[in-house]
Amino acid sequence: MYSRRRLFAVAPCLIAVMFCWAAPAESASHFTVTADMRSYHSKFDDTCQAINSLVAGAGTFHVSCGDVDGRVWENRAVIDSNFGAGAAWYPVIGNHEEEDGLEMEWLRAEYDDANGSGVRPSLYDLTNHDGPIGTQRTTYTWDDPLTNTHYIALNEYWNGGPTEGTGTDISGHDTATDGDIVSALHAWLAADLAANRDKAVFVFGHEPAYPYSWQRHYGDSLDKYAANRDAFWDLLEAEGVEAYFCGHTHQYAKRQPAASVWQIDTGAAGNGDYETFVNVTLLLGQVRYDVYDNSSGDWGLLESWSEPANSIPEPATLGLLAAGAVLVLLKRTRLAVRNNRK
Repeated sequence: MYSRRRLFAVAPCLIAVMFCWAAPAESASHFTVTADMRSYHSKFDDTCQAINSLVAGAGTFHVSCGDVDGRVWENRAVIDSNFGAGAAWYPVIGNHEEEDGLEMEWLRAEYDDANGSGVRPSLYDLTNHDGPIGTQRTTYTWDDPLTNTHYIALNEYWNGGPTEGTGTDISGHDTATDGDIVSALHAWLAADLAANRDKAVFVFGHEPAYPYSWQRHYGDSLDKYAANRDAFWDLLEAEGVEAYFCGHTHQYAKRQPAASVWQIDTGAAGNGDYETFVNVTLLLGQVRYDVYDNSSGDWGLLESWSEPANSIPEPATLGLLAAGAVLVLLKRTRLAVRNNRK
């Protein structure tokens, strides 16, 4: 039979091919990022409404860099009401999820089968489902072949052990640290980055590697384990990662701790003094970061900057990339259908 996973894999690419053939040369792809909404659903709803009005929607997907609890399914409902019930949303594990069994149960099930929604694709359908054993449902990667980009979501609360929690259990290895890039996670990340050097890469976690001294959780983020933090950042620099997105502090900030990789603390989309989101636009070998907030009492552009990203193709090549991706997927689908008929 025609598998659900194949349908979800092929359909977006077919749509993308049609878009690329019809799109004008100035067309761009974008995605949006938030963090730390927790139980402040009305504030998160306001943030999503601002995303719709200011940047024409969530984009190809939306990422929330942790602390999506209180309850996470209620925040998924906010996503649905603003971006559509089938919108791609990648929730990253934060410290408040890893300590709550109900939240972890929902997040693992969201990976498996979208919690039985029957409307949106599961994270299994959307991702490369290649996280390390022990956090395979909460650490994962995905790709956008149209922009030649690669995305990595890290569970920084995995201690390197092989056993996930099940049900509401939080005694598994995927909820066993207080925020760290342990050696097993570092090794997995290094292998993944080495396999994707031809792409522009973005990494998402919950805790900042280098919080400012004026931010919450200074000395109590990834910087608590300085040797592991330094090795992590050295790896991102060595592999040419574009940016590392995080949350945790509830205060927006950006910095380049070393040579080129940006750390972008996306602030809070609910659990803070004001709300913030980041819009990332990919086009013509460039990444543009636009940060919006309502700190003045009304939503507006806080700051914007661009960086070169030579791995992102120009629009003229997008149709060829998309067509190639679809041909590969269709060939695999035909093989799967043929095998299922045997």
